[in-house]
Amino acid sequence: MYCPRCERTIKKERLEDLNLELKRKFDKDSIEHGKCPVCDTPLIQLKKEGQ
Repeated sequence: MYCPRCERTIKKERLEDLNLELKRKFDKDSIEHGKCPVCDTPLIQLKKEGQ
């Protein structure tokens, strides 16, 4: 997943772990809703699954 505003990429493999960590530490669930945890911009999926 990619945030066009922050110009940062979050590896798909880390999304679940990162989401759990953010929820535990900061009570923030923006990744669950497809938004950047830093700036709240909608995340973009860079590659289609299976490619």
